[in-house]
Amino acid sequence: MAWKQLAASGFYVSTTPSSSFVYLLTGAHAVHLMGGVLALLVAGLFVLFRKPVTTRSIVVDVAGWYWHFMAALWVYILLLLEFAR
Repeated sequence: MAWKQLAASGFYVSTTPSSSFVYLLTGAHAVHLMGGVLALLVAGLFVLFRKPVTTRSIVVDVAGWYWHFMAALWVYILLLLEFAR
């Protein structure tokens, strides 16, 4: 929906390098968000179906590491954009 609003206001992918970066950044964010939600759903299913504790702990740890890595990555990107001025 946001991309449609941007396009309706004349902010296209090929307008400027900045606009291309906005589309790339928001697209990457959407892909990573879907991956994280999928990891949480898989972890929830492992708990729901009462898989062995060792398997559950591995899946939950992987999901936790994924989300922590994504948080660190976004902090890095924000700092990079702030200091790149």
